[in-house]
Amino acid sequence: MSEGLSKSPQELRDEFFKMQSRDDIAKLLELTTKQLNFHLYVLPSEKKYKVFTVPKKSGGTRQISAPASPIKIIQRKLKQVLETIYNPKPATHGFVAGRSIISNARLHKKRRYVLNIDLENFFSTIHFGRVRGMFMGNPYNLNNEVSTILAQICCHDKVLPQGAPTSPIISNMICARLDAKLQQLAKKHQCTYSRYADD
Repeated sequence: MSEGLSKSPQELRDEFFKMQSRDDIAKLLELTTKQLNFHLYVLPSEKKYKVFTVPKKSGGTRQISAPASPIKIIQRKLKQVLETIYNPKPATHGFVAGRSIISNARLHKKRRYVLNIDLENFFSTIHFGRVRGMFMGNPYNLNNEVSTILAQICCHDKVLPQGAPTSPIISNMICARLDAKLQQLAKKHQCTYSRYADD
């Protein structure tokens, strides 16, 4: 199974929006349908992910669900496709190329007050239904079968796993509407809104 996709960004984008079936997903990800079926439905769950904990800087532990090599390759391919269709909002500074904790902080420089809210276990709050619903809704409008399979590729134990290549971009895609609404609210009250994540 090759690591990356050979198609151009425009070809990936065009194929993404035309998907109607499992065969179309396999073709987009340059897999056979048999390979896709095996890794999603035949391979036992314990062979798909290695689950372990790591200490948090703030204390306590964080659960990591690291995908095994074949699943990780499929997720990396899907991430490559999603990068052609997702345009990050200006307020989004986490998991976006060219943006960082520094670019995020710069927005709030010389502000008299800064409200900082930390969402705990961010990825695991995003469940399978939300991922599938995102693909089914605007602006993607994919059918139920395709949206379900894409969500199955992205989720482990029915949530976005900490450790999967697709989790950061999926979380940003899901938060796009939230970012737009909070940015609009902040602007109305002459405030600045931004969102940063690194885990």
